Amino acid sequence: MISAFSKRFAFINDPRQQAKVTYSLFDVIFLTLCSVITGAEGWEDIEDFGNL
Repeated sequence: MISAFSKRFAFINDPRQQAKVTYSLFDVIFLTLCSVITGAEGWEDIEDFGNL
């Protein structure tokens, strides 16, 4: 399933400075998408979901 998501979002350009990147752009998008699907309503909810 993750492979399908990575193929779908592979075209997105990551504008961040590589030296400052801790998590891949795919990881951030996937976490955000899953969090919102489960009811997250803001960045704090997304962070909480990621810490589970």
